[in-house]
Amino acid sequence: MACSVVLATVHLPAVNSFAPQPVAAKVRRSSTTVSLFPWGKRQSEKGDSQDLNPQRDAVEEQTTLLQNSRRSFLSVTAASASLLPMCSAASVSTDKQLNLSNEELKKIILSDIVDKSFLVSADITRSVYDESATFTDEIDVYTMDKWIQGTKALFIASGSRVSLIGDVDVTAREVTFRFDEDLMFNIPFKPVCSLTGKVVLTRDEQTGLITSYREYWDQSVNDVLKTAKFGKKA
Repeated sequence: MACSVVLATVHLPAVNSFAPQPVAAKVRRSSTTVSLFPWGKRQSEKGDSQDLNPQRDAVEEQTTLLQNSRRSFLSVTAASASLLPMCSAASVSTDKQLNLSNEELKKIILSDIVDKSFLVSADITRSVYDESATFTDEIDVYTMDKWIQGTKALFIASGSRVSLIGDVDVTAREVTFRFDEDLMFNIPFKPVCSLTGKVVLTRDEQTGLITSYREYWDQSVNDVLKTAKFGKKA
């Protein structure tokens, strides 16, 4: 069912209170709201939008909330993480499974996908990732800690579904697999969005560790948001 439910305006006070403030030099004075994405709805300096269709406005408001959620959550969790004790960084960075065979790495990635649904739970086998690894999706680029913290905060794993399409292909240079998933967002109304895509994990040829996670969606971000269903478990 397409996103056609009339919704009231929803505010996320926790996100707003922790999210980093925008740099003044980069904010256009003609805008009263900061859009985190180029397709976000903006209002003019003179006041509210003149659109008089309340149903469309409500749907657009919820769509904007979904668009902003991932980056906002990552900003919040990144700020919160800086306040936590640095207890395990040293041990994590040295406890790595170096130079695994293709078959060994395949078993680990398969388990992370099938058993842990790591795309929505962020429960990765960290020992096969380089600590400097970057995580990129259709929205932004994140460090490993930001991606883990943000993913755990943004999605409800128990209400989401991740399915592997085909097999996991592993070479000395990369790991690739396709997925089909329903994502339940941990925000008001708990919308569930559906999408398919591909993940490419780049490996360091010297250590065999994963240095880059790149997620490609088959649909545009807006098309994914249009699949939103509310209050239904995947």
